[in-house]
Amino acid sequence: MSINSEDRKQWLRGAYLDRIVEIAQHYAATRTYFIDADFVGFAADEFEDLHDLSDEDRQYLRDQVGLESLRRVALSRARDRDEIFGQLIANNNDFVARDAKFMFDIGWIGLVQDVVSRMRTYPASWKVRLDGGKEKFGCCVLFVSFNTDARGAMPEIRRLREEIRLRSLATCDVCGDPGRLRMGQWAKTVCDKHAAVLGSFREDDGCWADPWHWLEDGQEDPPKSVEVLKDLLPVRKRPKDHIADLVPRTDIARQIEADIETNFGRKADLLLEFIGQLEIAVVAAMSVADDDVEFWLGSEVDRWVGVQPLSGDDRAFLRRYLRSLAIDERGRRQRRDDGARAMARYFADHPVLGQKAALLASRERKLLEAYAGDLTDAARGSVVKEEHLDSYVRDEVSLFPTVHELSPGDVAWLRHWLRRMIDAEYARIRERPSKS
Repeated sequence: MSINSEDRKQWLRGAYLDRIVEIAQHYAATRTYFIDADFVGFAADEFEDLHDLSDEDRQYLRDQVGLESLRRVALSRARDRDEIFGQLIANNNDFVARDAKFMFDIGWIGLVQDVVSRMRTYPASWKVRLDGGKEKFGCCVLFVSFNTDARGAMPEIRRLREEIRLRSLATCDVCGDPGRLRMGQWAKTVCDKHAAVLGSFREDDGCWADPWHWLEDGQEDPPKSVEVLKDLLPVRKRPKDHIADLVPRTDIARQIEADIETNFGRKADLLLEFIGQLEIAVVAAMSVADDDVEFWLGSEVDRWVGVQPLSGDDRAFLRRYLRSLAIDERGRRQRRDDGARAMARYFADHPVLGQKAALLASRERKLLEAYAGDLTDAARGSVVKEEHLDSYVRDEVSLFPTVHELSPGDVAWLRHWLRRMIDAEYARIRERPSKS
């Protein structure tokens, strides 16, 4: 039976699953990263003792070991990152935001710890806080919030962020050992030991020490890059001011930020670089006719120019991703519209509460509009006894979309308002004339 047969593949995987898992466990236990060349050497002799199988069969089994090894290494690395950065946040919650996101590997944890130590020396009036950080083109970019009006704060925070960024360009983000910026399928700062994670290198690898200065005014491309860049669109000059390099907190941007954490390499770089264009394009696409959206989104991506020349694969990824964002945003808007109509019907039954809602402050008004459908459904659907309402309200609000991103004060307000809506609904039901 041919190896191309799906039945054959399923049989092979089922018959040798225990051995596949055993080999993958051994590989993952001794590696921090999955490297193609390393795995090929590791698995070269595996399954050679199975003489009744064809060469294609044995190669298929090795491929399955590779997939399982990659999955296990990635999960192990993710657990390590969550544990290490989670401990950092827990130990320094007076200077590190509780919801801080660090979108780089654990090799730079020492840099982050140095940042926190420096922050402890700053005046309290600066109100400095570390909100997270990301890897961007091989260097560490920190998100720091502070009182911009405080005397001396701005230049010091600027100096701190630049110092860490430059130090990161000499620190392997995988293990923390000395390293340098490497140019492969994407830009990454790694040591000699972990350089293989990039696979093959570009011709201009080693020509750049700092990605912020790839194309300064008057600087020409190095000879090795001229041939690579020939006939391609001009490279956009890199912005020099990175102080306000924060991710905007909209629904679309939050979704992109979450996706950056689940992607890696070139895809993550593209999302980081084009987060602004992606958000604007999605908003604009909402006013385009349904039949024209696909064409419009493709045309929009074709106009974008990256810091590095965009390949066909880059643009294909951006088109697919932009399309998925537009679909999700349309769903969110439909959900908000449905929620607004449901809330309007509710206030028609409860005009007194509707009048109070009209007087809400801006933040409370935004919360009410954002969760109108959830609040109405929870209020209309409540059938629990009054002595159990507090528990019901707490459980219902905890299930609201993205409620975990809200502050404790916002969550408390949602619970308070839901309880008022339920109380009003119960009172209306009690006041109904009984049927004789």
